[in-house]
Amino acid sequence: MKLHAIVMAMPRQVVKMTKLEQMLKYVSEHNDFYKKRIKEYGISNPLDITQWPVLTREELQENRYNMFSDGYESKYFFQQLHRQTSSGSSGIPINVYWDFNNLYASNLSLWRKRKKYYSIKPNDKYVIFNLFFFDSDITQEESLYYDKSIPNVMLVNISLVHKNDKYTELLDIIEKYQPIWLYIQPYILSRIIDAYQENNMSPPNTIKYIELYGEMVTPSLIERASSIFKVPIANMYGSEEMNGIAYECQNNHLHVLEDNVLVECLYNENVVSFGEGESIITNLNNYAMPLIRYNQGDIISISKLKKICNYDKNTVVINSIKGRKYDEIELKNGYVINTFLLQEIIAEVNNQCNDLISAYRYIYIKSENILKCIISVKNNNWYNSVKKMINNVYKCKINSAELVFQIEQEWSMHNFEKKYKILEKI
Repeated sequence: MKLHAIVMAMPRQVVKMTKLEQMLKYVSEHNDFYKKRIKEYGISNPLDITQWPVLTREELQENRYNMFSDGYESKYFFQQLHRQTSSGSSGIPINVYWDFNNLYASNLSLWRKRKKYYSIKPNDKYVIFNLFFFDSDITQEESLYYDKSIPNVMLVNISLVHKNDKYTELLDIIEKYQPIWLYIQPYILSRIIDAYQENNMSPPNTIKYIELYGEMVTPSLIERASSIFKVPIANMYGSEEMNGIAYECQNNHLHVLEDNVLVECLYNENVVSFGEGESIITNLNNYAMPLIRYNQGDIISISKLKKICNYDKNTVVINSIKGRKYDEIELKNGYVINTFLLQEIIAEVNNQCNDLISAYRYIYIKSENILKCIISVKNNNWYNSVKKMINNVYKCKINSAELVFQIEQEWSMHNFEKKYKILEKI
């Protein structure tokens, strides 16, 4: 047999592509938005993430209906995609759409870590504390603040729990439910701890784990929660755009969920893999509406562990997250309004009016007890209708007699180009 014949007969070695390369290859072939981006930015190798530009929140909002990959736009029109709404720490609300199979794969990354780190399984009973309405009927009675219609999950709309007797009632309901774990925001956890202490009550002994999300927790709150619950407490860093981004193990390492995202940071106009800067996230599972190098807007610090953690072989961790702690308005009667709650008012209204609010911010004038909501509406003819909806949602979520609530229209989006805090206190 001739030598060249032997060479031809040898099997060809196939190099397996990473999830990141698979996503980049897909968008370069099946997504018109990113095909255009490749030409605009002169990307010579679409599989090289370092050649891709940062996607800003403004770009995402402007192009949100032009970012569907091939075949998914028709699914959007037939309402076959899952929508996740982010009211936004930048004051620019957006929607991200998911194919249900991709959404499952994205969330599976976090569920695997929950089981590995804390032995938490999807069928374990748990309580989700949030600020959303359970349906679009905003005239529901205040007593209807929890829902157990989903198997093994109890939803608690904490925005409808204001008075001390309601917190006492809520603790009794949690006791009867006997959950295995809690999914809760830090400032809500602080209120729950206060309620347990004021009523001289103890949490159910079935609770074996608490997961915090939405804002970073202070060491003092961890200490208070540990003394009351006596269970492991973990931080989950995520977003509506990405789902889980990083998750804390029992060694207090916030491991990046590498099956779901690539995490980088923007420092001095350069995107780097390690260091401190604005969080730049690429989702590895959302093929319907891909987000490549999306600027999440938080200030994070990324590093690599010197030794492999015994909980996770992934050594890429987030050391700190800045800009996730929300301001609060504390009224004289002790009632506290969290910025997250103010963001959800806009998210709820945008869900009802098909995203008519393009930008917003709040101003709290403490000396006069006035809370102003300043909005920019895409179609000025709809301003009065949007204003009425905001008032209705505000009354359901807050409705404090001590606070004067005002809504004003900002006619020019240019005045939102400056980076405002969601809540400015003067």
